Amino acid sequence: MKNIFKYIIPAALALVAAAACEDHRSDNMEEFQTMVYFRNGGEQDLTLFRTGEDGLYQIPVCKSGRNLSGTASAVVIPFDDAQMAMYNITNETGYTLIPASCYQFVDASRKPLADQEKVQISFDSTDPYQVVSLNVNTVAISELQEVNPEAEYVMAFQLFSPGNVSDNINCIILKPAVEIPMLSLLSPGVEEHHYTGASAKEETYRNTVSLNMEKNEWDFNVNLEVMDQSWLTSYNNINGTSYELLPEGLYNLPVTEISFTEGVTEVPFDVKVSREGMAMLTEYALPIKLTSSTKEEFELDENASLYLLVLRLDPDQITLTEDMITASATQSGDGGGAPALVDGNITTYWHSPWSSTVQNPDPVYGVYIDIELKTALRSILFNYCTRTQNGNGVPTHIVIGVSNDGASWTQIGDYATDEMANAGVGKWISLPVSTHTESFTNIRFGIAESVAGDLRSNYSSSQPWTSLAELELYGTDM
Repeated sequence: MKNIFKYIIPAALALVAAAACEDHRSDNMEEFQTMVYFRNGGEQDLTLFRTGEDGLYQIPVCKSGRNLSGTASAVVIPFDDAQMAMYNITNETGYTLIPASCYQFVDASRKPLADQEKVQISFDSTDPYQVVSLNVNTVAISELQEVNPEAEYVMAFQLFSPGNVSDNINCIILKPAVEIPMLSLLSPGVEEHHYTGASAKEETYRNTVSLNMEKNEWDFNVNLEVMDQSWLTSYNNINGTSYELLPEGLYNLPVTEISFTEGVTEVPFDVKVSREGMAMLTEYALPIKLTSSTKEEFELDENASLYLLVLRLDPDQITLTEDMITASATQSGDGGGAPALVDGNITTYWHSPWSSTVQNPDPVYGVYIDIELKTALRSILFNYCTRTQNGNGVPTHIVIGVSNDGASWTQIGDYATDEMANAGVGKWISLPVSTHTESFTNIRFGIAESVAGDLRSNYSSSQPWTSLAELELYGTDM
């Protein structure tokens, strides 16, 4: 019969209640008046925590049989080498006894018993069980196992009685495994959150520091630290990421010293994050790490001590309608005009003039599309699709301007890339994010140059042209 028990150092395990012994009380009712047995007899895996202090382990001995109101007595005796050898032969095991110097029999106040050779137990008429208490030196056992890691060390005890003893559970073999008390995060690793303009401007995220023991007997503190840019740079290099450190003004970690009190094994903490001030589509990271504990015997689990909040502000798609856009110049009879840019059909298109001159083209924006917003924005990006029929007007240089009156414009974006120049027909291009320090209600999408030439200059008869199939706008108020 094998069971797994967690042994919490230094607190004693809770005593087995009287009802807990009832599973064997009726055994052999007709054969025996009374019988005694180890409640948790057989081989037991025992987890010990190395805290620098001795621990207490309690072994319940139960009384059962037909005459439960009767009295009984018993004695618990540690195995000697001969008994251990016989047990190994009988059960085909290879256990080695832990020296008696590593544990002591103690009374209810943890005072060592005078007789360490055996423990006398007496049951009166009302006793369903008695408890044998062991004071265990976890440091000594841990050192013993470190010196000889191949040995299977055990503490073994035999139960005797002048009356009757259950043959099946008249001995107990405790197989200790010494562990270091470990502090960790319940939710370690990367936790990603994406925001949009519809998201709350401030969010709160919760994590928890946990101690891997069933019961905590100490008051101590654990420190949290927000790691710096050099740490994040190293993390990016190792993991192939390109996170930017979340600026200090965008988060608040109210508590950096987590306090554990006696009886508490889990303590939560909160992080508050504001999306105001985040650059659109930038992947920010806030690395929070467990760094130390005032309980020196406790270790930090390196595999579960990092909480990496990854945060990104995604743009909302702004639905563009015909009434929101105007073109500075359009070729009559070629394409569907400016409305074709927002009809959701890449086979339709807008085309700038090619058979006549555009008088006084804008020296900065060339031929442009103006957008009047229904809601103010601060950060935007454009996706556009080149004409599907041919690529002789593909834009190669785009300039973005913003305004609040449609007359006075501020340039916030200037883009000319090989990807744009080599786009060809029916190709979607995404421009980088353009951000202004203030909100705006008007946007100018200017095509300064195309593969056909510079659209910012006058020509004697005709001028270079450009065309587009679709125009998409994304943005936020941040």
